[in-house]
Amino acid sequence: MNETEQALSESAFLAEIDASERNPLRILATLAGGLGGGFLVGLLFGAIVLAIYVTASGPLVTDPTILGARVSALLNTASVSLTSTLTVMTLAAATNGPWAATFLGIAALINRRRIRDYLTAAPRFRWRLIGAGLVLSAIALAPVVAIGQLTDPHAQRPPVLALTPDLSARVLYVVASVALLIPAAAAEEALFRGWLLRQTGAFTRNPILLMAINGVLFSAVHGEFAPDPFLTRALMGAGFVYMTLRLGGIEFSIGAHAANNILIVLFIEPLTLKASQGGGVSLDSMFQQAFLFASYVAMAEVTARWAPLRRWSGADRALPAPATLSGPWS
Repeated sequence: MNETEQALSESAFLAEIDASERNPLRILATLAGGLGGGFLVGLLFGAIVLAIYVTASGPLVTDPTILGARVSALLNTASVSLTSTLTVMTLAAATNGPWAATFLGIAALINRRRIRDYLTAAPRFRWRLIGAGLVLSAIALAPVVAIGQLTDPHAQRPPVLALTPDLSARVLYVVASVALLIPAAAAEEALFRGWLLRQTGAFTRNPILLMAINGVLFSAVHGEFAPDPFLTRALMGAGFVYMTLRLGGIEFSIGAHAANNILIVLFIEPLTLKASQGGGVSLDSMFQQAFLFASYVAMAEVTARWAPLRRWSGADRALPAPATLSGPWS
């Protein structure tokens, strides 16, 4: 095992896991209670959001036919609009967040853990580390997105420009994308890089296996099995695992995950309920996917090794022993 693998396998995020977390009855109870309870809570919050949007879209009515037509119009995947896109983003934040919180609450209760144990190994949640992940990921990925859009002859106008000609509405779209997609990303990270990573870490500390299992399951849950999108999401998930293990918590991966989603909805395609059309794996897509994973690894290493950023972000509060941080920036 080389130095990097050893640092990941000895991550503070996995340090306090004990044999009780390998108990199959506890795992099944967590899955049943967490998924079931989370689904019901998420459904409730989603219904509330839809009710607010439907009420705001026209005069108050009680006719189920009219209400159904309004919901269909808001979620229409055939004709994407600013309203439908904002509705879907709001639904994502309003359902994913409560679902993840319910799941983690039940997992913590069953395993006699604190909810914070599924989020960070630091003494307290590191909000600045989210910002570091958001900014570094945006800096690394923005040029790739720009080059891809400029060189793709089939690329559509960026959603931030295409959805509305009104400047104030475009500003609203940008603000809403940031405000809604950060909590939506946090919910996914809490479930996959929080609970799932710790749960699999109860059985193995091999970082390669942890990244592979987490990445594949993360991609599979999204339901797009065409080779290109499936591999992209799997590598994203693996990269987020690297960040979490290296920095001792999910804060940095929340920022990186959110930055990726924000760049997509602003410059590539709006968020809708329609499944994207993926294709086979091409040489170009393989290069992009390799660059994506390498970028995530590099971001985590820069944050762990560059002393000013490490101290400012709070990354040093959950890092391994100083010996693993040797390097010119330490």
